[in-house]
Amino acid sequence: MAGVYINISGDALESLQLINKKSIAPKDVLDDIGAYLDSDVVQRFVDELAPDGTRWQQSEAARTGKGRDPEKPGLTLTDSRDLADSVTHRADNGELEHGLGEIYGAIHHFGGKAGRNHSVTLPARPILGIEQKQAKEIIEMVTGWLI
Repeated sequence: MAGVYINISGDALESLQLINKKSIAPKDVLDDIGAYLDSDVVQRFVDELAPDGTRWQQSEAARTGKGRDPEKPGLTLTDSRDLADSVTHRADNGELEHGLGEIYGAIHHFGGKAGRNHSVTLPARPILGIEQKQAKEIIEMVTGWLI
């Protein structure tokens, strides 16, 4: 009979069996990854950073205090904290969904025309995403979970 056969013994077999068993029900690790991504996004709202670490273009309200106390100009995209507070995730059926609960998050993430008659152009300020920093952390989480 043609084919490839691998004989595994010792500690490797036990580790592979554990990986197989865990991979059938990954909800706990997906939930941990979602919680990490949530906290990463919330911290980046405070730091005004995109997932890749680049700084968001500062909003006029944050820069000038327009519409607020000029002594406390504030942060970009955090006037009421509704957007930052809407960061959420759901781990179910072997999948992880991570996102924002506010529909207007998309215009801030991707940028584009907004306002009445689309009279305002908002720059893209990426909020969600997995770049090298986040990927490294996720790999460490999954590795720790599997082993």
